[in-house]
Amino acid sequence: MANNFLQIYTGDGKGKTTAALGLALRCAGAGLKIFIIQFFKQKKYSEHKSLKLFSNITIRCFGCKEFVRNANIPQTLYKKIVNGWQLAKSIILHNPNKINVLILDEFSLAIFYQIIQISEVIDTLKNRDAKLEIIITGRKINKQLIDIADLVSEIKEIKHYYKKNIKARKGFEY
Repeated sequence: MANNFLQIYTGDGKGKTTAALGLALRCAGAGLKIFIIQFFKQKKYSEHKSLKLFSNITIRCFGCKEFVRNANIPQTLYKKIVNGWQLAKSIILHNPNKINVLILDEFSLAIFYQIIQISEVIDTLKNRDAKLEIIITGRKINKQLIDIADLVSEIKEIKHYYKKNIKARKGFEY
């Protein structure tokens, strides 16, 4: 068995993407090559400025400006997510650029909203490049992914300042 795993960060609490990006930072410091694909997000977050400082981290976004809160996915976003999955699938199966870590941020929602079929994801992950570590983040994770994962961490919300009508803050939420 290879020492490269499938990790999942899920749950309704804040910090799934932050955990994955923290891992990317640690891996970058160790000289590993990281590729991050963000689903449902458009490049507007502060972390993108920081990640540009690392020559061994690449980030691509397949999303839109507004946050998706239900299954009414605009056709343009649907197509972007499918394109993001095609890129991810190419890396997972062929890894042409010898990437060490692939982060699929908010990917679980693409499965939950049935934009990407879980059977295709499972088949792809089972046939992945043995030298590739994969991290998947997002709410509403599919149980089949949990079953094949090597590590699953659930981030649970206990208390959040959003409930006091505090808006997203630069540097903390975006």
